[in-house]
Amino acid sequence: MSNPRRTGRIISRKPRGRTALGVRTSTPMVRPTVRTVLRSMLMNGKLLALVLLLASIGCLIFVFRSPAFVVDNLEIEGNRSVDATTISQLADLQGRSIWDIDPAAVAARIGQNPYVATATVQLRIPARVLVRVQERQAAVVWNVGGTNYEVTAGGEVLGLATSITTATLIIYDTRTIPISAGSYIDTDALNLAQTLYLRIPKELGWQPTRYEWDPYYGLSVYNDTKQAVFGRLAGEPISLDRKLATLQQVQTSDTAWIFIDLRPEKPYYRPQATPTPTEGSQ
Repeated sequence: MSNPRRTGRIISRKPRGRTALGVRTSTPMVRPTVRTVLRSMLMNGKLLALVLLLASIGCLIFVFRSPAFVVDNLEIEGNRSVDATTISQLADLQGRSIWDIDPAAVAARIGQNPYVATATVQLRIPARVLVRVQERQAAVVWNVGGTNYEVTAGGEVLGLATSITTATLIIYDTRTIPISAGSYIDTDALNLAQTLYLRIPKELGWQPTRYEWDPYYGLSVYNDTKQAVFGRLAGEPISLDRKLATLQQVQTSDTAWIFIDLRPEKPYYRPQATPTPTEGSQ
Protein backbone atom coordinates (compact mmCIF):
# COMPACT_ATOMS: atom_id res chain seq x y z
CA MET A 1 0.00 0.00 0.00
CA SER A 2 1.54 3.33 -1.00
CA ASN A 3 2.40 6.14 1.37
CA PRO A 4 0.22 9.19 0.60
CA ARG A 5 2.85 11.67 1.96
CA ARG A 6 5.60 10.34 -0.27
CA THR A 7 3.29 10.29 -3.25
CA GLY A 8 2.44 13.91 -2.67
CA ARG A 9 6.05 14.97 -2.51
CA ILE A 10 6.85 13.16 -5.72
CA ILE A 11 3.91 14.72 -7.52
CA SER A 12 4.74 18.19 -6.24
CA ARG A 13 8.29 18.16 -7.76
CA LYS A 14 8.64 20.20 -10.88
CA PRO A 15 10.51 18.74 -13.78
CA ARG A 16 14.00 20.23 -14.35
CA GLY A 17 14.45 22.18 -17.50
CA ARG A 18 16.83 20.77 -20.11
CA THR A 19 18.65 22.74 -22.71
CA ALA A 20 18.05 21.54 -26.20
CA LEU A 21 21.07 20.21 -28.06
CA GLY A 22 22.89 22.81 -30.16
CA VAL A 23 21.49 25.76 -28.15
CA ARG A 24 23.93 28.00 -26.22
CA THR A 25 23.25 28.83 -22.66
CA SER A 26 22.87 32.43 -21.67
CA THR A 27 25.57 32.19 -18.96
CA PRO A 28 28.62 34.23 -20.18
CA MET A 29 32.17 32.63 -20.05
CA VAL A 30 34.61 34.34 -17.71
CA ARG A 31 37.99 35.17 -19.31
CA PRO A 32 41.02 34.96 -16.98
CA THR A 33 42.97 38.13 -16.41
CA VAL A 34 46.66 38.50 -17.28
CA ARG A 35 47.52 38.31 -13.63
CA THR A 36 45.58 35.08 -13.33
CA VAL A 37 47.36 33.57 -16.33
CA LEU A 38 50.78 34.60 -15.00
CA ARG A 39 49.95 33.23 -11.58
CA SER A 40 48.88 29.96 -13.17
CA MET A 41 52.05 29.76 -15.29
CA LEU A 42 54.16 30.55 -12.25
CA MET A 43 52.47 27.81 -10.28
CA ASN A 44 52.98 25.13 -12.94
CA GLY A 45 56.52 26.23 -13.98
CA LYS A 46 55.69 27.45 -17.50
CA LEU A 47 56.71 31.03 -16.76
CA LEU A 48 60.15 29.95 -15.60
CA ALA A 49 60.55 27.77 -18.70
CA LEU A 50 59.62 30.73 -20.94
CA VAL A 51 62.14 33.00 -19.21
CA LEU A 52 64.88 30.40 -19.59
CA LEU A 53 64.04 29.92 -23.27
CA LEU A 54 64.23 33.65 -23.99
CA ALA A 55 67.50 33.92 -22.06
CA SER A 56 68.97 31.00 -24.02
CA ILE A 57 67.99 32.58 -27.33
CA GLY A 58 69.62 35.84 -26.24
CA CYS A 59 72.82 34.04 -25.26
CA LEU A 60 72.97 32.22 -28.60
CA ILE A 61 72.52 35.46 -30.51
CA PHE A 62 75.33 37.02 -28.47
CA VAL A 63 77.66 34.05 -28.96
CA PHE A 64 77.15 33.74 -32.71
CA ARG A 65 77.16 37.45 -33.54
CA SER A 66 79.40 39.04 -30.92
CA PRO A 67 82.60 40.75 -32.14
CA ALA A 68 84.40 38.89 -29.35
CA PHE A 69 84.27 35.75 -31.52
CA VAL A 70 85.64 37.36 -34.70
CA VAL A 71 89.07 35.89 -35.51
CA ASP A 72 91.84 38.28 -34.50
CA ASN A 73 94.76 35.92 -33.95
CA LEU A 74 96.06 33.48 -36.57
CA GLU A 75 98.98 31.38 -35.32
CA ILE A 76 101.09 29.57 -37.92
CA GLU A 77 103.58 26.82 -37.14
CA GLY A 78 105.91 24.71 -39.27
CA ASN A 79 106.31 27.07 -42.21
CA ARG A 80 109.78 27.68 -43.56
CA SER A 81 109.53 28.13 -47.32
CA VAL A 82 106.06 29.69 -47.26
CA ASP A 83 105.81 33.03 -45.48
CA ALA A 84 103.05 33.66 -42.95
CA THR A 85 101.41 36.33 -45.12
CA THR A 86 100.83 33.84 -47.93
CA ILE A 87 99.30 31.29 -45.56
CA SER A 88 97.09 33.97 -44.01
CA GLN A 89 95.81 34.99 -47.44
CA LEU A 90 95.04 31.38 -48.35
CA ALA A 91 93.26 30.82 -45.02
CA ASP A 92 91.04 33.87 -45.68
CA LEU A 93 89.85 34.25 -42.08
CA GLN A 94 90.07 38.01 -41.69
CA GLY A 95 86.88 39.37 -40.09
CA ARG A 96 85.14 36.00 -39.91
CA SER A 97 83.36 34.60 -36.87
CA ILE A 98 84.98 31.51 -35.44
CA TRP A 99 81.59 29.77 -35.62
CA ASP A 100 81.49 30.17 -39.41
CA ILE A 101 84.88 28.52 -40.01
CA ASP A 102 85.19 25.03 -41.48
CA PRO A 103 88.68 23.80 -40.47
CA ALA A 104 88.78 21.19 -43.25
CA ALA A 105 87.97 23.79 -45.91
CA VAL A 106 90.65 26.16 -44.59
CA ALA A 107 93.24 23.35 -44.58
CA ALA A 108 92.32 22.48 -48.17
CA ARG A 109 92.88 26.08 -49.30
CA ILE A 110 96.28 26.22 -47.61
CA GLY A 111 97.18 22.86 -49.16
CA GLN A 112 96.84 24.40 -52.63
CA ASN A 113 100.23 26.03 -52.14
CA PRO A 114 102.85 23.91 -53.94
CA TYR A 115 105.24 24.08 -50.98
CA VAL A 116 102.70 22.64 -48.52
CA ALA A 117 102.41 18.88 -48.06
CA THR A 118 99.75 18.89 -45.33
CA ALA A 119 97.98 21.47 -43.18
CA THR A 120 95.84 21.16 -40.06
CA VAL A 121 93.58 23.85 -38.60
CA GLN A 122 92.42 24.04 -34.98
CA LEU A 123 89.91 26.54 -33.56
CA ARG A 124 90.59 28.05 -30.15
CA ILE A 125 87.71 29.86 -28.42
CA PRO A 126 87.05 32.74 -28.45
CA ALA A 127 88.92 34.06 -31.49
CA ARG A 128 92.16 32.16 -32.14
CA VAL A 129 93.02 29.83 -35.02
CA LEU A 130 96.10 27.59 -35.05
CA VAL A 131 97.49 26.45 -38.42
CA ARG A 132 100.15 23.75 -38.51
CA VAL A 133 101.93 23.32 -41.84
CA GLN A 134 104.17 20.51 -43.00
CA GLU A 135 106.13 21.51 -46.06
CA ARG A 136 107.26 19.18 -48.80
CA GLN A 137 110.72 17.76 -48.23
CA ALA A 138 113.20 15.94 -50.38
CA ALA A 139 115.26 12.99 -49.26
CA VAL A 140 118.60 14.46 -48.17
CA VAL A 141 122.04 12.91 -48.56
CA TRP A 142 125.23 14.45 -47.15
CA ASN A 143 128.32 13.86 -49.30
CA VAL A 144 131.79 13.97 -47.78
CA GLY A 145 134.86 13.00 -49.79
CA GLY A 146 132.71 11.33 -52.44
CA THR A 147 130.78 9.16 -49.96
CA ASN A 148 127.03 9.63 -49.52
CA TYR A 149 125.51 9.47 -46.03
CA GLU A 150 121.84 9.30 -45.16
CA VAL A 151 120.81 11.90 -42.57
CA THR A 152 117.66 12.70 -40.60
CA ALA A 153 115.88 16.05 -40.45
CA GLY A 154 117.55 16.57 -37.09
CA GLY A 155 121.01 16.27 -38.63
CA GLU A 156 121.89 12.80 -37.33
CA VAL A 157 123.94 10.63 -39.66
CA LEU A 158 122.28 7.22 -40.07
CA GLY A 159 124.95 5.58 -42.17
CA LEU A 160 125.83 5.06 -45.80
CA ALA A 161 123.10 6.01 -48.24
CA THR A 162 121.72 2.93 -49.95
CA SER A 163 119.45 4.58 -52.49
CA ILE A 164 120.02 7.68 -54.63
CA THR A 165 117.36 8.90 -57.08
CA THR A 166 116.99 11.96 -59.27
CA ALA A 167 114.76 13.45 -56.56
CA THR A 168 117.42 13.07 -53.86
CA LEU A 169 118.89 16.31 -52.55
CA ILE A 170 122.66 15.87 -52.23
CA ILE A 171 124.62 18.41 -50.19
CA TYR A 172 128.35 18.34 -50.90
CA ASP A 173 130.60 19.11 -47.94
CA THR A 174 133.82 20.74 -49.19
CA ARG A 175 135.77 19.32 -46.26
CA THR A 176 137.28 15.86 -46.39
CA ILE A 177 136.79 15.08 -42.71
CA PRO A 178 135.06 11.69 -42.52
CA ILE A 179 131.80 11.27 -40.63
CA SER A 180 130.12 8.17 -39.24
CA ALA A 181 126.75 6.93 -38.07
CA GLY A 182 125.62 8.70 -34.92
CA SER A 183 127.44 11.95 -35.64
CA TYR A 184 125.60 15.17 -36.45
CA ILE A 185 125.83 17.73 -39.22
CA ASP A 186 124.68 21.34 -39.47
CA THR A 187 120.86 21.36 -39.32
CA ASP A 188 120.77 24.96 -40.56
CA ALA A 189 122.37 23.80 -43.80
CA LEU A 190 119.74 21.05 -44.11
CA ASN A 191 116.85 23.43 -43.53
CA LEU A 192 118.22 26.04 -45.91
CA ALA A 193 118.88 23.45 -48.62
CA GLN A 194 115.35 22.05 -48.25
CA THR A 195 113.91 25.54 -48.56
CA LEU A 196 115.97 26.48 -51.61
CA TYR A 197 115.23 23.09 -53.18
CA LEU A 198 111.56 24.11 -53.25
CA ARG A 199 111.78 27.82 -53.93
CA ILE A 200 114.55 28.28 -56.50
CA PRO A 201 112.98 26.26 -59.36
CA LYS A 202 109.63 28.01 -58.95
CA GLU A 203 110.83 31.54 -58.24
CA LEU A 204 113.97 31.74 -60.37
CA GLY A 205 113.41 29.04 -62.96
CA TRP A 206 116.71 27.41 -62.05
CA GLN A 207 117.33 23.71 -61.83
CA PRO A 208 120.27 23.71 -59.40
CA THR A 209 123.05 21.33 -60.36
CA ARG A 210 124.80 21.30 -56.99
CA TYR A 211 124.23 22.23 -53.34
CA GLU A 212 127.48 22.84 -51.50
CA TRP A 213 128.26 23.50 -47.84
CA ASP A 214 131.41 25.16 -46.60
CA PRO A 215 132.32 26.52 -43.14
CA TYR A 216 133.22 29.90 -44.65
CA TYR A 217 130.51 30.43 -47.26
CA GLY A 218 127.80 28.39 -45.64
CA LEU A 219 125.43 26.97 -48.25
CA SER A 220 125.95 27.70 -51.94
CA VAL A 221 123.76 26.77 -54.87
CA TYR A 222 125.16 26.15 -58.34
CA ASN A 223 123.39 26.62 -61.63
CA ASP A 224 125.82 25.01 -64.04
CA THR A 225 128.95 27.11 -63.49
CA LYS A 226 127.29 29.96 -61.58
CA GLN A 227 127.67 29.94 -57.81
CA ALA A 228 125.26 31.81 -55.50
CA VAL A 229 126.28 31.99 -51.84
CA PHE A 230 123.33 32.05 -49.41
CA GLY A 231 125.21 31.50 -46.16
CA ARG A 232 122.87 30.46 -43.37
CA LEU A 233 119.12 30.44 -42.86
CA ALA A 234 119.13 31.79 -39.30
CA GLY A 235 121.21 34.41 -37.56
CA GLU A 236 121.98 36.58 -40.60
CA PRO A 237 120.93 40.23 -41.05
CA ILE A 238 119.76 39.65 -44.62
CA SER A 239 116.56 37.61 -44.93
CA LEU A 240 116.25 34.73 -47.35
CA ASP A 241 113.44 36.53 -49.20
CA ARG A 242 115.73 39.47 -49.82
CA LYS A 243 118.56 37.22 -51.01
CA LEU A 244 116.27 35.52 -53.51
CA ALA A 245 114.92 38.87 -54.71
CA THR A 246 118.47 40.14 -55.25
CA LEU A 247 119.45 37.03 -57.17
CA GLN A 248 116.36 37.30 -59.34
CA GLN A 249 117.13 40.95 -60.08
CA VAL A 250 120.72 40.17 -61.08
CA GLN A 251 119.57 37.23 -63.18
CA THR A 252 117.08 39.30 -65.19
CA SER A 253 119.61 42.09 -65.78
CA ASP A 254 122.36 42.09 -68.37
CA THR A 255 125.02 41.68 -65.68
CA ALA A 256 127.61 39.03 -66.47
CA TRP A 257 128.49 37.08 -63.36
CA ILE A 258 129.65 33.66 -62.32
CA PHE A 259 129.88 34.17 -58.55
CA ILE A 260 127.62 36.18 -56.25
CA ASP A 261 127.71 36.48 -52.47
CA LEU A 262 124.25 37.33 -51.14
CA ARG A 263 125.23 37.55 -47.46
CA PRO A 264 126.44 41.17 -47.16
CA GLU A 265 124.19 44.22 -46.93
CA LYS A 266 125.48 45.11 -50.38
CA PRO A 267 125.87 41.81 -52.28
CA TYR A 268 128.83 41.59 -54.59
CA TYR A 269 129.51 39.46 -57.62
CA ARG A 270 132.46 38.55 -59.79
CA PRO A 271 132.69 37.62 -63.44
CA GLN A 272 134.97 34.66 -62.66
CA ALA A 273 134.74 31.70 -60.33
CA THR A 274 136.08 31.98 -56.79
CA PRO A 275 137.85 28.99 -55.23
CA THR A 276 136.28 27.78 -52.03
CA PRO A 277 138.57 28.89 -49.15
CA THR A 278 138.39 25.56 -47.34
CA GLU A 279 138.35 23.35 -50.40
CA GLY A 280 140.69 20.43 -49.87
CA SER A 281 141.29 21.28 -46.20
CA GLN A 282 141.51 18.55 -43.61
